[in-house]
Amino acid sequence: MFIGNITASGAGRSSVVAPDHFQAPFNIGIVAKVTGTITFSIEYSMGDPMSAGYAAASQTWVAATGFSGISATTGGSLTVPCRAISVNVASGDGSVVVELIQAGPV
Repeated sequence: MFIGNITASGAGRSSVVAPDHFQAPFNIGIVAKVTGTITFSIEYSMGDPMSAGYAAASQTWVAATGFSGISATTGGSLTVPCRAISVNVASGDGSVVVELIQAGPV
């Protein structure tokens, strides 16, 4: 199941995407393509972005294993069940596009 793409540039948090946290086993394929110079982390949160009053800034975000302080094109997976995924750009004037695909029944 295609979750979506996250595009980020400039310091700060990107938009948030919501995976299906009920999938078992939980597994999301991640590919991050970097253009220019940028340092970023792919992070997840247990906060529900579909709930009333949700604010990404007030959530507790954790860098996914292997996705902290990245500055080059990379790929991997996220296997921790979560409700929100976002990109946090630390520095740089480049951009990153993160593609997320979640495994699950067809």
